[in-house]
Amino acid sequence: MSPNAFFNTVGGLPFIDEGVRPATLLAAVACSRRNADPQAHAALTDYLEPSNARALFKRLATSQVEEFESMDCSDAEQQQIRRATAAVCQAKPSWDSFFSIPVRYRRLVQPMSSSTSALIPQTIYLGDRAFDSPIPLEETLVHEHAHIWLNFVMEVYDLQTSEAPRDYVLPSGTRGKTLRGVMAAAHFAAAALTYYRQLPSPAAGPERQLYLHKYLAGCLDTAAQRPFFTAMGSLVFAALQDCHEQLIKRPQGN
Repeated sequence: MSPNAFFNTVGGLPFIDEGVRPATLLAAVACSRRNADPQAHAALTDYLEPSNARALFKRLATSQVEEFESMDCSDAEQQQIRRATAAVCQAKPSWDSFFSIPVRYRRLVQPMSSSTSALIPQTIYLGDRAFDSPIPLEETLVHEHAHIWLNFVMEVYDLQTSEAPRDYVLPSGTRGKTLRGVMAAAHFAAAALTYYRQLPSPAAGPERQLYLHKYLAGCLDTAAQRPFFTAMGSLVFAALQDCHEQLIKRPQGN
């Protein structure tokens, strides 16, 4: 299947396009993982379990990363995660499927907010700042789930060519990023903005929205200057550009 046909089949870009079919994308990811190691598990759904996927990546991925030092989330933190997830899905009911997949939450020992890695599938690391920060936990969960779903797309089709440099700079000033990383940053900003636009104006954080809007625009501009895109990368970039244009037209909040 061509990238364009695949993109149309799954309904576009998760968190961005309204017609996305999460189950179709998940099935493609599970099949891709099974094709990499057909004997690993009896059931196709077993390939979507985070621990199984992590073991598969550790065996077969050409690049490897060390897991962050972490522990199980406390009961109180798990409750906070459940409440924040429910709030997001109440504001955006069409996103419920994005938050219903198997995900492993881990409590970071390091003093940071949150993190995910494409090489540690379906694992979200949350630190002190995720639970006690001016940035709501809801935004953090949208951010990290957006990464997980874009990583699903990239498991099937990469976004960048083999010639793509590794010296892109994010609007935050972070250097040494790949084009994939720039697109992931643009994607989370677009997803977070889309979430905020569903909230009543007093709750929607206008200053935060302005920051995310500038961040999204900066990521898209950075990618456009050196567009080492594959066919799928071009489709993702176009979807994010369209989203950005629509966000410009819509007022902050409801």
